[in-house]
Amino acid sequence: MSTAKPDGGRTQPTEEDIREYARRLRTLPVERIVADMVFSLLNGAQAKLGRRDARLLIDLAAVCLGHARDYLSAELARQVDGLLGQLRLAQVTAEGHGKQDKAEENDLDRVPTPPATTTATSPAGRTSPLSGSSKLWVPGR
Repeated sequence: MSTAKPDGGRTQPTEEDIREYARRLRTLPVERIVADMVFSLLNGAQAKLGRRDARLLIDLAAVCLGHARDYLSAELARQVDGLLGQLRLAQVTAEGHGKQDKAEENDLDRVPTPPATTTATSPAGRTSPLSGSSKLWVPGR
């Protein structure tokens, strides 16, 4: 959208640029938008492994997937499930090697609590838990 100036600065997008971006976004399949959002959360979590905020990003990705699963392809859901499992395990391992009592710079001031226990009902009438009933943060749940 914005273009680089020769001195390295950036210019503001024009109204035409904004309209073009909105037009392109409107035509994208929802699966692509959800995938971009979830993968952004997972990439952020990977970069922050061991920190408190990595947990929040992983949990947000899981909630997004749980809510949108019935609207996504089976392959995308399977891929995100696999990544979530790997990141949860890596986070627990990293937490075991770090000091959880002290926040890092720009980290959350406290350990995030897991999402509230809730059940989502899909359009097909299936129900799936978005999180377990335990407050324990377990890989795969």
